[in-house]
Amino acid sequence: MLKRKTTLAVTFLLLITGLPAQTSKISLEGLEAPVEIIVDEWGVPHIYAQNEHDLFFAQGYNAARDRLFQLEIWRRQATGTVAELLGPRELKRDIGTRLFMFRGDIRREMNHYHERGESIITAFVEGVNAYIEEINAKPDQLPLEFKLLKTKPQTWTPEVVISRHQGLLGNIGDELKIARLLKRVGETKARELSWFHPHTPDLTLDPKIDADRLFDDIGVG
Repeated sequence: MLKRKTTLAVTFLLLITGLPAQTSKISLEGLEAPVEIIVDEWGVPHIYAQNEHDLFFAQGYNAARDRLFQLEIWRRQATGTVAELLGPRELKRDIGTRLFMFRGDIRREMNHYHERGESIITAFVEGVNAYIEEINAKPDQLPLEFKLLKTKPQTWTPEVVISRHQGLLGNIGDELKIARLLKRVGETKARELSWFHPHTPDLTLDPKIDADRLFDDIGVG
């Protein structure tokens, strides 16, 4: 569908302060129809779009507008480029991230999470990048963190969204628990006791893993 410059209206409801609502309108290239974002008194954005593409485009744009530095850190964590910003202490993490990076069929991977995952993720990334390109054209308006670090945010790709970099930290405990469960009760019972989303994963242990040692203490040093 043809994309054109269309209005994105952002309304802030200032009910806590008793002030009237404030609305700003932005002419934004990439939207297919007008979109409205209403930010309630708790700061939660509610997005009203006429189609799915615009919904996730606006979500990406608004997320970048609200949390630009956080998104830039996430992008660097996902691409293994944190050391460029924070120095040698992050080098090992960057190396691990690059070793762990997804190298399969990106379209198939995006559609694994949702039947329209490719279009949803692509629209979200387009929205993020729309704001990044907009703010980089006005560097004096960049958040303070970028000015202190003398850097600019860089654009996202779908690979950033589906990155497995958090697998180095966030779910390693869960992986061990599942492996131990498989060893104790077998695959059939393990599936009965667990909840996997959005699809049924292959629970076959890597043959390089010695299942008999899954319960050993992990030594340090």
